[in-house]
Amino acid sequence: MENSNSINSTTVEIKSSKTDLPVPVVNSVHLHSIYNPEREAEGFVNASENTLAKGSKTLIFGLGFGYHIAKTEQRLKTLYPNGFSVFVIEPNKELYKKWKELRPNIFSPNTKIVCYSEVKDFYKDKELVEFLSLKPGILPHPASFQLNDSFFKTFMSFHYPTSLKESLYFIEDESFQNYFEQEEPGLNSQELFEKTKNKSFLQGYDFLTLALNEMVTGK
Repeated sequence: MENSNSINSTTVEIKSSKTDLPVPVVNSVHLHSIYNPEREAEGFVNASENTLAKGSKTLIFGLGFGYHIAKTEQRLKTLYPNGFSVFVIEPNKELYKKWKELRPNIFSPNTKIVCYSEVKDFYKDKELVEFLSLKPGILPHPASFQLNDSFFKTFMSFHYPTSLKESLYFIEDESFQNYFEQEEPGLNSQELFEKTKNKSFLQGYDFLTLALNEMVTGK
């Protein structure tokens, strides 16, 4: 994966298109057409018609300055008048900051922009993880994907860690953390379950073994 610092230390230059719209340029890559970003965005949506028609949940890789997202929303409103959901994954915090400053477009509450430094941070976002579990259609924004291809490929192939020590990062409940920290750091979730499932000392942690059992058996 590309180092998150290298992604977020890039300088975002802003140019003006022929239609007087701001176009971000990162590492010499124009994230939108320097002539007509909105027309280009219409082409993006037309090329994505089959994916959009498969369901009302859409995951977009790359924020850019959002022209493709605004056009995607317009199409989804037509396809799904009763509601739709869009999540946008953007790893470049400087780009996200510039977009918020200039606000070249405004999205509906149905669209959420998610921007973190590390791939694992995205998978700590409960709302995003629940959305991913619904198997949304995926639309990579070409220029954004090209710019951060290593990041997005790592995002798509991410696996939660099995060792307890690494799993602590994803646990927010303090009592869970305290319990895990008392166990051997080299254990994985299945080994912990096998070790503790018949122990009477768990008391208030009995629910933990039930959860681990479901994880291990796939129930």
